[in-house]
Amino acid sequence: MRWVSPKRISATGAIKSGAGFLYAITLQGGSANSTVVFNDSLAGAGTDVYSLAAVLGTSESVTFNPPLHFGTGIYATLAGAGAVVSVAYE
Repeated sequence: MRWVSPKRISATGAIKSGAGFLYAITLQGGSANSTVVFNDSLAGAGTDVYSLAAVLGTSESVTFNPPLHFGTGIYATLAGAGAVVSVAYE
């Protein structure tokens, strides 16, 4: 059985170090249009794997089946005032 972990972030940073999988994303736009870019790296310098955008005051969600694979780490670059992103990862 696989165990999926949740994480909620409000700033750019690492979700997970080491190989892993991304199962779901919810981006809550804040007081401005918001974006989140997921990168296969430990510090944002690797390959962009997926991006999601939400307009002011809305949210966007996506679930991956099969999940997205990250070989080095899962790093999120979050932009937009007041934006928050929640993920389910392994």
